[in-house]
Amino acid sequence: MELKVQYPVTLVRTGRIDPRAKWMTAIYDVIRQQIPTRVIRILHPSLPAVAHPLGRLQMRFRERRDWLTHIPTNMYAFLLRERPRCPTVISCYDIGARWTAMRLHLADRVLVSARQVRDELATVTKLPREPDVVYLAVPPIYRPADVPRQPNQILFVGTEQRRKNLEGLFRILARVRRSHPATLVKVGGPSAERPRLKRLAAELGIADHIVWRDFVPEQELVSLYQTSTVHVVPSFLEGFSMPCLEAMSTGCPLIASNLTAVPEVVGDGGLLLDPGAEEAWADAILRVFQDPAFARDLSRRGIERSHAFSAQRSAEQTLRIYREVWEERGGR
Repeated sequence: MELKVQYPVTLVRTGRIDPRAKWMTAIYDVIRQQIPTRVIRILHPSLPAVAHPLGRLQMRFRERRDWLTHIPTNMYAFLLRERPRCPTVISCYDIGARWTAMRLHLADRVLVSARQVRDELATVTKLPREPDVVYLAVPPIYRPADVPRQPNQILFVGTEQRRKNLEGLFRILARVRRSHPATLVKVGGPSAERPRLKRLAAELGIADHIVWRDFVPEQELVSLYQTSTVHVVPSFLEGFSMPCLEAMSTGCPLIASNLTAVPEVVGDGGLLLDPGAEEAWADAILRVFQDPAFARDLSRRGIERSHAFSAQRSAEQTLRIYREVWEERGGR
């Protein structure tokens, strides 16, 4: 029987979540060229006590028995069932929300985005089989461009979750501005944290030096990477950090956290610093601003490091895992 894969995707208040979101885009593009794929749309009410059982019930009736199911993020781990209708794979990107790990043992295979996630997962739950590390990748449009960079422009791409350390980044910006002009372009949707962050920016005297970009088309995001002076990722917790790979792929000088999975992804492709060392971050940003040779070296190192991540290789690895699971569960 031909291998076919279905991806459950939830429908939430903000609208449909695209199954080709950042954690799947480039790899999915390769996979769907090689095997049939489909999307299962799952209604997802806001209350977990209702949403989780309802999600599992919907999966019971909407899954096709002769397809393999790949749950594309552990944030959907509540969809895993004791007796699924078909072979099931799930991807796990971080376990900052510990509840997302509690049902992973019900999957036939778990794919993790980094070795660090695999090792941390072993301390939280016992799985019947060691997870497979499948690195993420970016689409081909993330590439360097021979265009001038905006002077003194710091780029941050990410959510407003506290683990992203935006408070620390705002304090770093305030330090930088004591001795040099600087603008922070913050790309990421608004959240309940936004009013608090804006108050902090006002208190630090940097409110007029932050550009809030909630949503930008992907081509514009690529352009921001290609034209910003430096990209920063001061997170306390990351299970991969797509913005790090996006920055490296476009040659944007990168300063990133030295915690969790970030060093595994960045390697020598950027400058790694303790996110709590705010003075060191300010000094590093100023050096990128003021030392063109240093900025060019960071750019070169990032581009070289980005070559370690390939959508084609990760898709081939994922397809191999699909076929192994399919055969183990009796698919032909």
